[in-house]
Amino acid sequence: MAGATGYAVPSSPADPKDPGVEAWNYMRENIWRFFRFTRTTSRQAAMWGVLVPIGVYAIAQQQDLKWQIAGAKRDDPIARWGDHAQKPSERLAATQGDADDE
Repeated sequence: MAGATGYAVPSSPADPKDPGVEAWNYMRENIWRFFRFTRTTSRQAAMWGVLVPIGVYAIAQQQDLKWQIAGAKRDDPIARWGDHAQKPSERLAATQGDADDE
């Protein structure tokens, strides 16, 4: 196994343990004692707890009821409004009509 120069895997309680790993485990087990709202954790809490859900909600509201996919036939538009609310053949004819005018 590569990297055999570090701390050995303890086979008995008398074997040495990595003090960094032990300190990290202790902090994780007792997070409720050591956690403090700092500037960084406050920003992260605001971003993940407020801004991200508001952004997802805004995108969902924008897209809500815009697409009608169920039961669409081959040439039916799936958008209810916007650029794609025309049939594909009508969109193609409109773009070709613009090219013919030039």
